[in-house]
Amino acid sequence: MKIEIYKNGIFVGSDDNRTLEEAKNEKINFIKEIATFHIKNSGLDEITQLNAIAGIYNQERCNAIKSYISSCRNEYLRCKGIILSSKTNDECDTVQFIAPQVPEGI
Repeated sequence: MKIEIYKNGIFVGSDDNRTLEEAKNEKINFIKEIATFHIKNSGLDEITQLNAIAGIYNQERCNAIKSYISSCRNEYLRCKGIILSSKTNDECDTVQFIAPQVPEGI
């Protein structure tokens, strides 16, 4: 577990007793949650996603939905690759998910 240490409300350091594998798994799971949050926060609940896959919406909307989900997945995979190649816990912790822009029409 990583613990931040404060003295009189001022950050003075941290104590990290996680193994590298624990840090990697923790960060990968966090990035996965963030990617899922961005997909759902854009208005794409599971039913909307399934409807797009089934082609129920017009072609333009289906493509926009699929493209956004694909962009989020690609960003997750980019982050995961960096995390897995990290050599230290601090390297894992600095990886940031950069949410793609939500396309018009979804």
